[in-house]
Amino acid sequence: MLALVLAALRARRAQAFTLLLLSTLAAAAAAAAPWYVLASTERIATRHVETAPVHERSLETIGEGPVDGGSIEAQLAASADRTQRIVGLTGFTTYTGAYLSGQTSAAATAPPAGAKPGGAGGERSTNSPVALRTGACSRASIEGACPAADGEVMVSYRTARFLRVKAGDTLNFANSGLAHPLRLTVVGVYRPDDSLDPFWSSDEQLLAAALPTGAPPDMTEPVDDALLTAPATFDKSLATVPVRTIVDMVAQPRLLVDHSPEEVRERLDAGYVEAVNNRLMFVTQLHATIKKVERDGRLVSLGVPVGAFQLLVLCWFALYLAVKYTGEERRPDIGLVKLRGAPRGRIWALVSGQSALPMVAGAVLGLPIGYAVATAIAGRIRDATVNEQAAALSVGAVALAVLGALLAALLAERRALSSSVAELLRQGRVRNRIWRDLFDLLLVVLAVAAVYQVKQRASGDAAGLALLAPGLAALAFALVAARLITFTAGRLVEGALRHGRAARALTAIYLARRPGVHRLAALMIVTVALLCTSALTWGTGRAEGRARAELEVGADRVLTVRAENRLALLGAVRAADPGGAHAMAVVESLVSGYDRVLLVDSPRLAKVATWRPEYGASAARTAALLHPEAPQPVMVTGAELTADFATHFTDTDTDPSRVVYLDIVLADPKGARIAARVGPLAEGPQVIKAAVPACATAPGCRLSSLQIVQSTKEEKVFFPSRPGVEVTLHGITQAGGQPVLSKEMLGERTRWRLGVNGNSPNLIVTAVGDGLRLTVAPVRPGVADPGVYPLDTPAPLATVRATPWQPRRVGDQRITYGSTSISETVAGTARRLPRLGEKGVIADLEYADRLGADFGAGESLQVWLNAGAPGDITDRLRAQGLIVLGEESIDGVAGRYASFGPPLTLQFMLLSAIVGLALAIGSASVVAAVERRPRSRELGALRVQGAPARLVRRVGVEGYLVLAGVSVLLGLLLAVIIRAYIGDVLPYFADGWRAP
Repeated sequence: MLALVLAALRARRAQAFTLLLLSTLAAAAAAAAPWYVLASTERIATRHVETAPVHERSLETIGEGPVDGGSIEAQLAASADRTQRIVGLTGFTTYTGAYLSGQTSAAATAPPAGAKPGGAGGERSTNSPVALRTGACSRASIEGACPAADGEVMVSYRTARFLRVKAGDTLNFANSGLAHPLRLTVVGVYRPDDSLDPFWSSDEQLLAAALPTGAPPDMTEPVDDALLTAPATFDKSLATVPVRTIVDMVAQPRLLVDHSPEEVRERLDAGYVEAVNNRLMFVTQLHATIKKVERDGRLVSLGVPVGAFQLLVLCWFALYLAVKYTGEERRPDIGLVKLRGAPRGRIWALVSGQSALPMVAGAVLGLPIGYAVATAIAGRIRDATVNEQAAALSVGAVALAVLGALLAALLAERRALSSSVAELLRQGRVRNRIWRDLFDLLLVVLAVAAVYQVKQRASGDAAGLALLAPGLAALAFALVAARLITFTAGRLVEGALRHGRAARALTAIYLARRPGVHRLAALMIVTVALLCTSALTWGTGRAEGRARAELEVGADRVLTVRAENRLALLGAVRAADPGGAHAMAVVESLVSGYDRVLLVDSPRLAKVATWRPEYGASAARTAALLHPEAPQPVMVTGAELTADFATHFTDTDTDPSRVVYLDIVLADPKGARIAARVGPLAEGPQVIKAAVPACATAPGCRLSSLQIVQSTKEEKVFFPSRPGVEVTLHGITQAGGQPVLSKEMLGERTRWRLGVNGNSPNLIVTAVGDGLRLTVAPVRPGVADPGVYPLDTPAPLATVRATPWQPRRVGDQRITYGSTSISETVAGTARRLPRLGEKGVIADLEYADRLGADFGAGESLQVWLNAGAPGDITDRLRAQGLIVLGEESIDGVAGRYASFGPPLTLQFMLLSAIVGLALAIGSASVVAAVERRPRSRELGALRVQGAPARLVRRVGVEGYLVLAGVSVLLGLLLAVIIRAYIGDVLPYFADGWRAP
C-alpha cells in the first residue's frame, strides 16, 4: 500500500509538493505561536522593568533602633538577609545603608534654635542627615578621601558649596537624641558618578530633590544631601542613638522573567505582613510595574493564539481546496480501484495516504521552521522551565494543525470515497450545496456577532470575538463576494455571445461553471483583505509609535548631561557646535509649580529639534517669538575692575559691627558666579579695585547684577543689606581704563531693572546726574532680592504654552525653573509641546537664565542633537567640561514601544497574514496544476472546432487573471471597509495613548 501511495505521489509531484508546502506553513505557524508568546512575555517583562522609574521597580525595608551588637555593618548584613528571606524572590540588586536625620552647620557652634537653613539669623545650615551607604566611595568622584574613622564624613559638592566647606573643615551635627552637637571632620567632597543610578536614586535620603523651606536667594539647587560617613561613626559616636537602617532592593528584568507576575505579587503581599511582624516598614510600588507586565502579557497571550488560529483556519481552508482539486484527478483512479473489488479500508488508506504523507512531512519540517522564525523575531527564551513548556506547547500545536489538516483532507475526499463506481468514472457529478450554504450562513452570523461586540466593547477591551472580528468579517464578505463573482460571470455569458465576444463569453463560462471557483476566490479575497488590514494597522501603529517618540524625546538624540549651571551648559554646547547646526542646549524643569518648563536655545531650535505640526507655529516662528531682540549684555574682558562711587549712611544708629560691601556680580565664561566684592564701604567717595582674573579669558564675563550686601565683622555670612545705606555709582572701568559702565550708561534709568523672580526688591534705583543711586529699601517681611540688573533681556519672559491657564489675579502668570519663579507673557500657544505634552511651557534658555540670575541648573540638563550631528559631537561636549550621563533617541524610544504587548501581537498578526497570502498563492498553484490537463483538452477541442490560436491562448490565461484581479480588488475594498467601520481591534498602546 505504501508503494502505491508513493507511486501516486510521484505521478502528481506538483500537487504533492504544494500540499507539502501548505502543510509546512501551517505547522510552522502553529509551532511558532507558543515560542512567540512565551518569548514575547519575557521580552515584555524585561522591557517594562528596564524602563520603569526606580520607585516602581524597587522595594525598601526600614528598621529603627540603636546599633545592635556594636557593629552597623553586621546589622546591615543581617537586615539584608532578613529582607531577602521575607521577599523570597531572586532577581533583585540589594543596597544597604543607615542614616540619622538632623541639622548640619559649618559654624564653630550649633546654629540658633529655630534658625532656617541658610538664614541670616545664624551660620549656614542644612538638613543633611548623617548616612552610611555601603559602597558609596566606589560610585562617586571624591576630592579628598573616603571616610574611614569615627567622626569623618564626606560632603556632596552641593552641600559643600553652600556651607563653604572643604576637606579639613569641621561640621556640627545636631539631633534631638544627642546630648550635644556632634563634631564631624570633612575628609572629602563627593560627586555621584551618575545621580540617576539606582544606587543613589532608590534612597531619597541620599540626594536631596527639593530646596529647603525658606531658602535664601543665592541657594540655586537642593543642598540637603547626605553626609556620608564610615561605619565607625555609627558604631561609636552614634551607638546609643536610634538610627534607621535601610535595605533597598531594586528589581532587575530577570525578576519577572524567572517568576510569574502572580508569584511576585503574592510574595510582595505576604512579605508586607511578615515585615510588619518583624517590626520593619515595607515600602514598594512594584505593583504598578507588575500590573503593566500582566496587562501586556494578557494581550499577547490572547492576541497571538487568535492570530495563529485565524491562520490555521486559512491553512485548513487552503488545504481543503488543494485536496479537493487534486481529488478531482483521483476520482477515476478511485473508481477503477473500487471496480476491482478493493476493500473499503484499503481504498481509504490509498486515498488519505496521498494527503497524509505530505502533511506529516510538512509537520516535521514546520516544527523547526516555526521555532527558528519565532526566536528570530521575539528572541530566545532564557528560562529552562519555560523553554520546556514552549516546546511541549509547540509540539501540541503542530499536532493540532496536522489533525485539522487531515480532517480537512478527509472532508474534501468524503464525496469521492462515498460515491459509486459509475459516479466516479463519469466526468460530471451531482452537486449538493445545502450544507455548504448553512456553513456560510453560520460564518456570516458569527461575523455579525463579532462586529457587534467590537462596537459595544468598553474602551481598550480586546476580549471575546473582538480580535476575530476583522477575520470573520473578511471571511463572511469574501464568501458572499465570491458567489457574486460566479453569479455575475453567469449573467455576462449571454451578453458576450450576443455581441460576438467569444473570449469574454468563454472566460465567464469558466468562472460561472467551474467547480470550486467561488471557494478559491473567497480564499484570495480574505487573505488580501487580512494582509492589507494587518499591514495598515501595523503601519499606523508604527507611525503612532514614532510620533509618540518624537513628542517625548524632542530631537533625534537627547543627551542627559551634568554641568555646573544653565549658563555653563549653554556655553559648552555653543563652543562644541559653534555654527549651531547640530546641537542645542536644553534645560527641563521636571517639577515646577503649575506645570513643567522647557528652556531651549531658541536660535538653534529650527535646525536641531524634530518639529511637529502639533507644536503650533513653525520652529523658526516659535524661535522668533521666544527670542525677540534685546540690548547687548554688559561685558567685562579685563582681569581687574575699578569702581568709582560715593556712600552715604542715612541711619546714624547703624550697628557699628556691621560691614557693608558693593557686589559686582558677574558670570564668567564657564558659567560660574563671580562676586567682585568692593569695600568695605565708608562714608563719602571711594575708588576701589577688585580682581576678576577669570574675565580675562575670552569672551569675558557678563555683568549680572549690582548688589549691596552686609555681614558682621567676622565676614562669614553675607546677606542683603539692611536699610540706612545709599550708594551712588559714578562708573566702573576695567584694566587699561576701558569703561564697563560709564556715567551716562549708569544715569540712563531705562537700562536698569529690578528683579523679576517674585522676591521683593531690596533696592530703590534712581538715575541721578552723576550716575546711578542705589538706596536700600525699608525692611520688608520675607526674602528680598538684593540686586539691580542691566536690562539685557526682554521682560516679562516670552513663552509658548500648551493648555494656557488663566491666573487668579494680575501678576500670577509665572513660570518656575530651578529656584526661580518669574513673570511671563504668553507669545503663542500650541496643542502639544516637545517632551511636555499637552501641559507645559517653553521659553528661551539664554533669556531665562539672565532674568533668573540665580546661576542655578534646573532638574535636567540636556543636549539635543539632530540626525546630522557629527560622530565626535559627544567628545566635543566632554572636552567643554560636560559629563554625559545618559542618552535616548527617537529610534530607541520607538523601538521600545514596539517591544510591548500590543505591537508584538500586531506583528504576529501581520506575519500570519503574509503566510495566509502565501497559502492563497499555493492554493491557486494547485488549481492551475490540477486543471492543466482538463483545460488543455478543452482548449484543444476549441482549436479543432476552428477557434483561432490567439483566442485559445487568451481564454487559457484570462480566467485565472480575471479571478485573481477581481479577488485582489475586492480584498482591497474589503480592507478599506474593515478599517473604516471596525477600526483597530487592538490599540498599539495599552495605556490608551493616541496620536494627536
